[in-house]
Amino acid sequence: MTPVLYSVCDVTVRYRDVTALDSLSLDVLEGERLALLGANGSGKSTLLRVLDGLIFPASGAVRFDGEELTEERLTDREFAFRFRRRVGLVFQNPDVQLFNPTVFDEIAFGPLQLRWPKEQIRQRVEETLDSMGIAHLRDRSPHQLSGGERKRVALASVAILDPAVLLLDEPAGALDPESQSQIIDQIHSWRGGRKTIITATHDLGSLEEIADRCVIFEKGRIIGQGTPMDILHDVPLLGRARLLSVQAHAHAGEVSTSHPHLHR
Repeated sequence: MTPVLYSVCDVTVRYRDVTALDSLSLDVLEGERLALLGANGSGKSTLLRVLDGLIFPASGAVRFDGEELTEERLTDREFAFRFRRRVGLVFQNPDVQLFNPTVFDEIAFGPLQLRWPKEQIRQRVEETLDSMGIAHLRDRSPHQLSGGERKRVALASVAILDPAVLLLDEPAGALDPESQSQIIDQIHSWRGGRKTIITATHDLGSLEEIADRCVIFEKGRIIGQGTPMDILHDVPLLGRARLLSVQAHAHAGEVSTSHPHLHR
């Protein structure tokens, strides 16, 4: 039986008078690829930050590998080091986590903080640059890159540490089709259970490539879950979650009709 890695139990998170997560409960299995689906403001990004120990619930509990994840627990340097070594978050906006002068320095930053030997760092950076298809960017400033290139650099800066858990916030959001495909291909390459990958997205077009299970959010609550195929065929659920658009079409010789379309 696959062990539970994350256990979220009756968690509520509030930003002043706004409830971002509302008595939410969810288990994530070790090695699972999970997609968090929902419209903007549904609670997906908030949950990722809770799972990364960046914010903490007003009520309820979060356990990681059987141990409760609290602000106090993360003040313990040994626990914090082990947790941060195992869990990596890639933000929706890559500029939040890119601050070094070159792409090479950006990807080397994490290993330097962990005090890896310098030769090992150089070797791993070069391997990561090659595997992510960004070796030609090694000496460029991250802030001179395109949106897709910055996303890949941000992903590489986390992936080099080989975390057991990857938390991805809209990894292909606001990118051109070619850049989206490159990011999705990279996530797809991590399938097979070696990593637990939790992806927040409102894009339905790549679900089968990035997820084994999907959870649908609305106003901080879970309103449905299932396999990507189950979710893609549940049009009423997708409509409720505002993941469909209704468009009118006039076909030749017919009256204009409206029907739902997937956001891709």
